[in-house]
Amino acid sequence: MINSDSVHTQEYCYFIELTGDQQTELLAALTPTEKALGDWERVYSAKLPTWRLWTNANADTVRFTVTHLIARYGLPQNDYWLIQYQGANHGHPRMLHPQFHTH
Repeated sequence: MINSDSVHTQEYCYFIELTGDQQTELLAALTPTEKALGDWERVYSAKLPTWRLWTNANADTVRFTVTHLIARYGLPQNDYWLIQYQGANHGHPRMLHPQFHTH
């Protein structure tokens, strides 16, 4: 019998992708508060520096955290993509940053 339950029980999965060409190791720079947000994991198959964060935190908290992490590395504030998934369901992502507005 195969257990198909998700390893992660958090409400959201955030996909964090830096768009710059700098290879950074964000996980090494996490503060204890940032580590406590949830389960961070590096995505090694991605071309750009990319991480997943499994958490129950809301999008504003995650955006605030990512912005501060990027600021510590001196990267431009807009230099990332942030995508939110509902738990383990990766079928309907929400792009949270950058925000694109149409008239």
